[in-house]
Amino acid sequence: MLHTATSLGLTILLGGAGGMLVAAAGIPGGWIIGAITASFAAATLKAPLTMPPILRSIAMGFAGMTVGASIDRELFAAAAVIPWSLLAMFTLLTVFGWLTYVLHRHGYGASGATAISCAWPGNVLLAFAGAEALRADMERVAVVQMVRVVILMGALPLTIGAFHRSESAPAVPVTADLGIAAAVTLICTATALRARIAGGEMFLSAIAIGALSASGVLRFEMPGEALAALQVLVGVYIGLSLARCSRTAFLTALAPSLIGAVVAVVVTLGGAFALEGLLGVPAAALALAFAPGGAEAMILLAALFDADPGFVGIHHTLRLIVLTLLFPVMLRSFAGAYHSTGKR
Repeated sequence: MLHTATSLGLTILLGGAGGMLVAAAGIPGGWIIGAITASFAAATLKAPLTMPPILRSIAMGFAGMTVGASIDRELFAAAAVIPWSLLAMFTLLTVFGWLTYVLHRHGYGASGATAISCAWPGNVLLAFAGAEALRADMERVAVVQMVRVVILMGALPLTIGAFHRSESAPAVPVTADLGIAAAVTLICTATALRARIAGGEMFLSAIAIGALSASGVLRFEMPGEALAALQVLVGVYIGLSLARCSRTAFLTALAPSLIGAVVAVVVTLGGAFALEGLLGVPAAALALAFAPGGAEAMILLAALFDADPGFVGIHHTLRLIVLTLLFPVMLRSFAGAYHSTGKR
């Protein structure tokens, strides 16, 4: 127990230090980028780091709380355009998924199960479960999914920060409403974990806090310090996940992983800039909403850039819900192909 606590303390310390250094250098999204880099480097050097899954669940819950806090502001003004932006998001996800599947299946000779698991644009835990059920190349799937998220975490903040600068926000006071919202979020997180709802930590928190916020029961904003801490937690989780892959698997899958990640960035940013004028929504918000992965991180970055986290959160919430419902259908399809051909 003491060893675990010491490892966790070291993990948070290193992730926080990395995030602080990068943020102090003025790099957009520095907290999450620095935490990813520091934790990955330290874990690769065999430092005894650990990140209990419960902390990621808590971070997801508070990402949902960030969404809920925004539901009574800019979101209602954008309500008319949301159906169109959702259509655009799912179209871009389809394009990205198809291109990535073809890349792995035909460009690098992966099995159908491995290719679809690598291409799946969200709910990584489900992608891992499906890949394992079909006896796909688990390490390759892990490398591809993690590299994509890491590249998105680095490329999107840097790109957005180059053209979208948010003003320094004043200090946010700690209020009773903020405390109540945090308590409700923890209850929603615990409920989702007990009910085993994939991604439910974020969904339930966003719905509950959004209802309380939109009805005027709660009025609060997320303090900058809390957003930084949550970015560190998410960054450490991503960095450690990537470091767990073996060196052989990492090097073997690196080329297709990087190509797929570049495709994700190009499709996301290209779609955001192309549709900015048509939809009347800033490209920063569209890019963070369209990103094929890292839902909780994208919501936190939206809050950091003041890019309407409610708008971004609704897109990621619906993306995860649809992908979660669709995955069993795809899984059965590939399972049928596997049993009929005997090929992985």
